Amino acid sequence: MLESFANFFADNIWLAVILIAIIPALEGRVAIPFALGGALLGANTLPWHWALLCAFIGSIIPALPVIFLTRKIKNRFFTGFVQEKYNAKIAKLSLQSSNLKKLVWLAAFVAIPLPMTGVWSGSLIAGLTKLSPWKSFIAISIGSFVACSIILLICLFFEGSELIVLLASIAILAIFVLFEIIRALIKN
Repeated sequence: MLESFANFFADNIWLAVILIAIIPALEGRVAIPFALGGALLGANTLPWHWALLCAFIGSIIPALPVIFLTRKIKNRFFTGFVQEKYNAKIAKLSLQSSNLKKLVWLAAFVAIPLPMTGVWSGSLIAGLTKLSPWKSFIAISIGSFVACSIILLICLFFEGSELIVLLASIAILAIFVLFEIIRALIKN
């Protein structure tokens, strides 16, 4: 599947990297090893700085739409008693820490390059809280840049390991999904 994807975008590998980075759970964790190790899959490769830039841009594209959509959906579905209970918890949490601290934690959460800690999850969190959407976007962007940089450094430090990092990223994602499926089955 990746080989046919790489062949389709062989002349525009930067576009393939951006599209991979937009996909939830893949983001920069898969886009950067793909960009650097594209030759292993029959496609061109990108220089490290272009790989980082394309993966970063692709990963932050969905941030603001997800934040605003989550806020819109939250306001429609959380009504009555549920909204009162939710707002009470948010108010209690708001008293415990400053907005700056929350934004730093949001950036740190997105910066961890593991499944369910990327831009999509961070944007959902930002959409469910009362943090400023634009400040949240900046925090999420910083976290995404850090996560992409970590993956890039791993790929560059272990030269020739792009395919291994790519496969490891996909394997970690598959294990996480499998774990969640098993957990849901046991719960039911």
